[in-house]
Amino acid sequence: MAMQTISSRKALVIINYSLLIIMNGCFYLVSGQPERNHVVDAVGLATLCIVFITFFPLHRQTGLWKLTHASMDTLDERELQITHTALRYAYAWFTIICLVIVLAHAILFRLVGNPGFAITVPLAGSLIYLAHTLPGAILAWTEQEVPGKLL
Repeated sequence: MAMQTISSRKALVIINYSLLIIMNGCFYLVSGQPERNHVVDAVGLATLCIVFITFFPLHRQTGLWKLTHASMDTLDERELQITHTALRYAYAWFTIICLVIVLAHAILFRLVGNPGFAITVPLAGSLIYLAHTLPGAILAWTEQEVPGKLL
């Protein structure tokens, strides 16, 4: 497997999550409004494809997925330490993101009445994806080298 520099992993994290945001934005633009242009829908689907394409070099080929999803029994002390730290930060960020979404919905509901902003399947899927990939993304961002034992 090819070694990636920290800067290339950071770029992949930015691309991956930016496209996830764009995808959700596109699906919300057409949500509940079938008269909307299908180009927006196509852009949403295209960004979803690119999210999955960037997932492989970022998480699978680097070993980050395997590291963050490994049993604690198979990790050495350093791997346990960096995985624990990544999980701690990931769940803190995940909680903030979820609370911002809920808060935005509550504020819009109070201001507009029925904002048309619901928890959609793409958003729920994105949050599940985020919960699984955020620890690896934090390691991709912070670690100079991914521990080679699991590669």
